[in-house]
Amino acid sequence: MTTPRAIRDDINNLLDYLLDAAIAVYINPVSVEGARVSWHSLNRDMPFLTHRGDPGLQDYRRWARAGAYSAYLFDGALLQLTYDVEGGSVTGHRLAYIPAPYRMDPDLVRVEPLLDVVDIYVAEDPTSMVLHSAVRFDYDPANAAPGHPASHLTINSANCRIACAAPMHVGRFADFVFRHFYTEPWATHRGFFSGGATRHAGDRTLTDDDRTGPHVMWN
Repeated sequence: MTTPRAIRDDINNLLDYLLDAAIAVYINPVSVEGARVSWHSLNRDMPFLTHRGDPGLQDYRRWARAGAYSAYLFDGALLQLTYDVEGGSVTGHRLAYIPAPYRMDPDLVRVEPLLDVVDIYVAEDPTSMVLHSAVRFDYDPANAAPGHPASHLTINSANCRIACAAPMHVGRFADFVFRHFYTEPWATHRGFFSGGATRHAGDRTLTDDDRTGPHVMWN
């Protein structure tokens, strides 16, 4: 049985570790409001999503300004961790890794407000933006349909929905992100990340149709 409190504790455990290891520069308190486990935004009046397309610089800036993230990392990347839990089960999640729009100096990111650092790069070298894609694992069984798997990975395009084995535990998400995008911190803290990667968030959701095409599978 899964509860919002248990999910909150798992997220807190991850965020506290990232902060203590100096991988995260700042973490937001975890919010539990009814069935939803997310973060406490600095500005709740600012809309989270203004469109359904691919995220860009303005989305990153809005999220940074509103504090719409669970943590930001030493390079300015954002982690957004949200779960819905009802009836003892995970009923939805949005787990997103949003790369920073520039290759920013970690020393600046650690000591200056995040948006101030972004503005330095926008002003001094705006064309040096990197074309890294946001990576998002969603679980949305209520809207599952052909072409829209209940559990899916979105990369590169908002229309991309690659079927995934099941809803994803936050520890497995963190292991995926750091194993693939931050190999040195992952290797240094391999015991922590690998331990979280064995956790489960729910039952298998792959349909027969999902299995006929490329999909993401794990034990």
